[in-house]
Amino acid sequence: MKNSSGDRNLIGLGISLLMAFLVSVPFFASDYWMTLLVLILIYTVYASGWNLFSGLTGYTNFGLAWFIGVSGYVSSLLIADHKFFWLLAWPIGALFVGIVSIGVGYILLRIKGVYFAISMVALTEGTRELFGTEYLEPITHGGKGVPFVAGISLSALYWSILLLAFMTVIVCYKITSSKFGLRLMAIREDEQAAETLGIHTTREKIIAFVLSAFLTGLAGAIHFTYQNYIDPSFGFTIHLTLTPIVMALFGGVGTVFGPAIGATLFTFIHEILWAELTILYMAIFGGILILLILFFPQGLLGWMKERGVLPRIRKI
Repeated sequence: MKNSSGDRNLIGLGISLLMAFLVSVPFFASDYWMTLLVLILIYTVYASGWNLFSGLTGYTNFGLAWFIGVSGYVSSLLIADHKFFWLLAWPIGALFVGIVSIGVGYILLRIKGVYFAISMVALTEGTRELFGTEYLEPITHGGKGVPFVAGISLSALYWSILLLAFMTVIVCYKITSSKFGLRLMAIREDEQAAETLGIHTTREKIIAFVLSAFLTGLAGAIHFTYQNYIDPSFGFTIHLTLTPIVMALFGGVGTVFGPAIGATLFTFIHEILWAELTILYMAIFGGILILLILFFPQGLLGWMKERGVLPRIRKI
């Protein structure tokens, strides 16, 4: 018990020191490092949001870009066309995609396995095509996209996404020890048995789905504000779905901190390979991913836990 308590205290101290360092970054870091950290934090929320739903329920969501793109479009249009303050536009975009996700979840979460995954891909691609049509051009600007300037400094944007990333990790941590989290894990292990035990599986899945949509949608709103631009191809690209999934797999699906670790390492590897080996970047990167899947199927944190390098990690 003493060792367990000591491990928790050590982890808590490490997290506190890390947060103190991250909060102070804008006072001494260059724009390059600030930009890199902004991207790491954005993808930390994406990967954690995906892991929160898919890691708990076992339903693989290949439509993460739909959450991100819809929220990004709503917030970007509010800023560009209606002159909303960015701090107000962001939560409106996230709330919008969260509310719409209730209906989407009610319909699609009755489908299981590969059919759910395909349905989410179809929803994302269908929305991308719809937003690019001339029929919606008066609202979405069609294929021309939405260029805008939010008037936010890099430091303010950094602190905003840092706060969101911290809150997202805290939410994931709290859910792991909640009755809600246990019900979702029961669904993941055996949904039919969970229903037999009296768990309202559809309701529980929808709640997790909407929570994932809100968190990733809020990060998406910040992401496109950072880019000062969104269009259908950029907002709903498959890259925004697959990259967070790979990050979660890299760090460890089913761990609280795995997605954050995966997002950090993945981004640094991407940056190094892109800068030094641009031509061979995709081939080398693909090879690294194959090796990781073959030799670290449980993710980096899972591998370290199995070998006693790290204390026991809370699973989700």
